[in-house]
Amino acid sequence: MLNKPHVKSGATETRAQQRKRRADWRLVDELYRQVSTILSDREKENSLPDMLPASLAARLGRVLASYSDAEEAFLWDVFERWSGVDRHSGPPDDRFRQLYFEKRLDRFPPYRPPSGERRRPKPFEAVVETCRRLRDLNEIRNALEPLGTAGALGGSLSYGRFFNVCGAALSGKSSDTDLLVVISTYKQLSKLGKALENIRGLEPDSIKLFCARAALFDSVTRGHRYRVFSQKMHFWKKRNDPLLSSFQLPGHYDLSIHVLSRRDFDYVTLADFSLRDSTPRRYVRVNFDYRDSPTDRKDNQRSFSGIDLTEKREIRQVEGGYLSKVTVCRIEQERYYPGLHQNLILPQFELRWETAEQRIQLPLLAFKWKIIERLREERRQRPFEIQLLSQSHTRSSVFSPHVARRVDRDVLTE
Repeated sequence: MLNKPHVKSGATETRAQQRKRRADWRLVDELYRQVSTILSDREKENSLPDMLPASLAARLGRVLASYSDAEEAFLWDVFERWSGVDRHSGPPDDRFRQLYFEKRLDRFPPYRPPSGERRRPKPFEAVVETCRRLRDLNEIRNALEPLGTAGALGGSLSYGRFFNVCGAALSGKSSDTDLLVVISTYKQLSKLGKALENIRGLEPDSIKLFCARAALFDSVTRGHRYRVFSQKMHFWKKRNDPLLSSFQLPGHYDLSIHVLSRRDFDYVTLADFSLRDSTPRRYVRVNFDYRDSPTDRKDNQRSFSGIDLTEKREIRQVEGGYLSKVTVCRIEQERYYPGLHQNLILPQFELRWETAEQRIQLPLLAFKWKIIERLREERRQRPFEIQLLSQSHTRSSVFSPHVARRVDRDVLTE
């Protein structure tokens, strides 16, 4: 059975009236109708402009703002509206799968790329997978807030919401949730592990490993001044997500969590360092990441001009995982290169929660202004180059177009 909210018995207000009162859906409705009309014309090949699904993602994000902590209700409202536009009939479960797999898109290259290339999710798939992850993220926030933490969201759930967030059903690969958590000191790591036990869908084996590694953190990172605790944790791997179970769709995905003490967060966000006044021609800032698994990826950074700087990653096996030397940022030939943990914050600087013990909204803004001023300075030095804030992110090629436009426009208006 379809697990969605219903109007209480005796209520006089219909679901359609509730939706109309809650948010203005016209932006989404008309654009989806336009997309659906194009898809239904099978005589035309490759005729769906990228700007249409990109604009649809942007408009979905605007409506979602009216559904704070009610992402599942938003999902079912999208389901009802799009089912109506497409005139799907039959049981709700069948209609859900028709929207999720949207076979009319299979003739367009982004949705059926060559083997090994990144696949763009179908629009309703992206809605479902975005909403599921935001719902689970709310549970993480609720579990960690009482510990006096703060959280910032990165990755595709931030820069590719409703556009590049994939489920596991079509290719087996699903989009991670990338979360940066700030705590007072690393003595709180064990408390974090205990709090995570209350989160529905987070696999017990992941939590057990988190707690075991938390106990080892100080000993394996001893001697290193700046540190990060990282781990990939599994959601809905051995248990079915109730939202998807009746549709027989796999729901597994990973949470990539990065925990920093407030001191190390300030170090990553350059609280002690000006990018404009006294920066040398060459500068490197590093930290040490205690991670649960090895990686064959190189330590890659990218400048505002889109020029890559790639180094071999220094990594060694230690008890409970691996210790990796990671570049926080680099200045090379007067070009600034953000590193791995700064890319978790860029380009959205998206604060998900803060507490009285950890106020990070203003530090995030301060970091944003430093990055913007540095970009302006480099533009003055190289006036004939195209330099953009979005280009400095190593995953800029998969940003939602409206996100890239907005962050680059902000440089001109801030």
